[in-house]
Amino acid sequence: MIYSIFVEVTKNTVLYLLVVSIIVLFADNLSAEKIERQNLGHGVKMTILVDKVMQPQAGWTTEEWMVKATAEAGFNVFSPRRGHDRLDEVRQVTEWCRKYGIYHMPWMRGSLNAPGEAEADGKRLVWASGNEQLLWSPNSDEFWNWTNRYIVEYAKISIQDDHLMGVFLDYENYAEGKEGNLYSLSYDDTIMTEFAQSKGIELPDLELATRKSWVESEDLDEEFSQFQIKQWRERCRSLRRAVDEINPEFQFCVYPAPGTQFMVEAIYPEWATQSAPLILADASTYGRSSQFLSQAHALDANRQKLLDRMQFPKNAGIPFIYVGGIDPVVRGADPEFSGKNAVMISEVTDGYWIFYEGPTYTEQDHADYWKWFTRANRAIADGNFEVQHEPRETAEEWWTLDDFEIPEDRSKFVAPEVTGEKVEYPVAKLRRQNLLLISVRKGQPVELVLQNQPVASYRSFLAWELRNRKMNKVESGMIEYGKSGTANFSPEYDGVYLLGVTAGQCAYSVVSSNAPVGIYAGDKASFIKGVNRVYFVVPDNVAQFTITARGTKAETVRVNVFNPEGRQVATGQTTMEEETVKVRVSAVDNFDGVWSLELTRADEGTLEDYSIILDPKLLPILSLDPDHVFGTRQK
Repeated sequence: MIYSIFVEVTKNTVLYLLVVSIIVLFADNLSAEKIERQNLGHGVKMTILVDKVMQPQAGWTTEEWMVKATAEAGFNVFSPRRGHDRLDEVRQVTEWCRKYGIYHMPWMRGSLNAPGEAEADGKRLVWASGNEQLLWSPNSDEFWNWTNRYIVEYAKISIQDDHLMGVFLDYENYAEGKEGNLYSLSYDDTIMTEFAQSKGIELPDLELATRKSWVESEDLDEEFSQFQIKQWRERCRSLRRAVDEINPEFQFCVYPAPGTQFMVEAIYPEWATQSAPLILADASTYGRSSQFLSQAHALDANRQKLLDRMQFPKNAGIPFIYVGGIDPVVRGADPEFSGKNAVMISEVTDGYWIFYEGPTYTEQDHADYWKWFTRANRAIADGNFEVQHEPRETAEEWWTLDDFEIPEDRSKFVAPEVTGEKVEYPVAKLRRQNLLLISVRKGQPVELVLQNQPVASYRSFLAWELRNRKMNKVESGMIEYGKSGTANFSPEYDGVYLLGVTAGQCAYSVVSSNAPVGIYAGDKASFIKGVNRVYFVVPDNVAQFTITARGTKAETVRVNVFNPEGRQVATGQTTMEEETVKVRVSAVDNFDGVWSLELTRADEGTLEDYSIILDPKLLPILSLDPDHVFGTRQK
C-alpha cells in the first residue's frame, strides 16, 4: 500500500519534490531542539536566569507567564529560585520551558541544614578552626541521601523531556557562623572516627578546636585529607552513575566557580563528562570589582578575572562550560552596566547567568534591567559583542567618596605641620574602603604614592578620589594590579584634603608622601595582616577611652595599646566566638605625647581582615608616622 502511494507520487515530479521538501523540513524541525540542546554552551551562548524577582508575585511559585517573559527576553535557561522540592511544579515548569523553546534547571542549595537536636550530633560540618555549623557534614549519609533524592528525580524527568537539562547547585555558605563557601575538609565525629579506624589507631577525646592540630601533630594531615576526598569522590561518582543510568546528558551546574576544595577535588573529576560537561557559575563578575571604576575599566577588570579564573578547570583537564555571573543587588551593577557586562562575559566565556535579585517586579528598576538584559541577549545571539563598548546612554553612577561617613565638624582637626619632606612609611596594608586625610599647605604640591597589594588570586584595580573641604572632586585615578602610582595635586588652601581609596578584593598601602597622611577611624579603618604601629593622640580632658576591633569568626586580631612613654597599658583580642572586642584604656596619667596601637596575631584564628574604630571622644584619625599625628596639642 505504502509502496503504491510512493510510486503514484513519483509520477508527478512536482508533487514528489514537494513531499521530499516537507519530509526534510519536518525532520529538521524534529532535530532542531536536540541540536540546540547539544550546542547550548558550545556555539550557542548560555543565558541563564535565576529568578528571585518574578516568583514573589505568585507567592514564590512559578507561573507560565514568568517562563514566557524569560524566553521573550532572550534567556535560554530558566532556574526558579524556589520550588526544587515540589516535583510536580518541576515537571510543569519543564513543560512550559519546552513550550517556549528554552531549558529548565531547578535551583537547589548544595547544603542541608542540620537540626540542633541529638540526631545530628557528630554529623555536622566542623571547620578546621573548630567552628561547628548547623549544616550536615559532607561526610554524612543524611547529606548525600537528600542530594541524591532530588537529583535522581530530576534525571527521570529529563529523560521524558530534555528541556530539563540539569540542576543548578548553590554551594555558597548561608548558615550562621560561616567561614567560607562549601566545602573544605570537615573535622566532624563521623570522618574522624572512620579515619582513625582505617589507620588502626585510638582516637583521643578531642575538643573541636584541637582536631586539626592533633591530626597535624600526628603527621597525618595529608593522609586525612586524601581519606576524606576519596569518600567525597566515591559519593559523587555514585550519584553520577545513578544519573547516567537514566540520562547521560544530564548536567550539573555548580556555584561558586572556579570552586571550593570539595568542588575541585571531587565534583570536577566525577560530575564532568564528555556527554555532560560541568557548568561552572562564576560570581566574581557580579558587579564592578571596584566601585570607583568607570564602566570601561570595570568591564576590563571583569574580563581579566574571567580569563584568569577559567584556567583552573582548564588545568584540571575536565569537560566544562564556564559562565560569568551578574547580580543587580551588588553596588555598581546598574542596569546599563549589567547589560554590557553580560555581553562582555559572553564574549570571553560560554555565556552568563544572573542571580536576579534586588529589583521589584512592579517598579521601574525591573523594567530598566529587563530592557538592558533583553538588548544584551539579542546582541549575544547575533554575535555583536561590540555593543559593550558603546557610549553610556544613562548617567553613570559608581562608588564615590560620598559613601563615607564624613565627620561634619572638621574645623577641630589640628593638622600636623607641613614641611614638604618626603616620608616613607612602614608597610601597613589597608583593605576595603578607607578614607585618608592629607594635611596640606597652599601652593605646595603633594605627591602621595599608593601601592596596589595582591591578595590571594584576586586581581583588582586600586582607585582613588580626592576632594577638597567643600567636598568638590579635585582629582581621581586608578592603579593597576600589583603596581604603584602617585596621587598628585596642588592645594588651593591650608588645611585638610580627603582621599577615598579602594582596591576591590586586593589590599593597598601608602608607600610615601611629602604631606602628612592620616587614616579615618571614626566609622572604621579596614586593615589586613599585622601593623607594627599606628599613632593617635588623647585629649587632656579624656580619662578613659575605648578602642574597638572587629574581625570575623576565623579571622581574628589582637590590639595592644601603648601610652606616650611606650609602655603597654591595655590589650584585647577578638576570638572565633566573639567577633568584636572593646579594649578599655585608662588615660588618668595622660600627658602630652603620642599614643600608639600594635595590631597583631590573636591567640586563635588567622590574622587577616579586621577593622579598628576609635572612641568618639578621640580625634578619630590614625597616623602612620609619629611626627605626622593629627590633633597634636600645641604648647
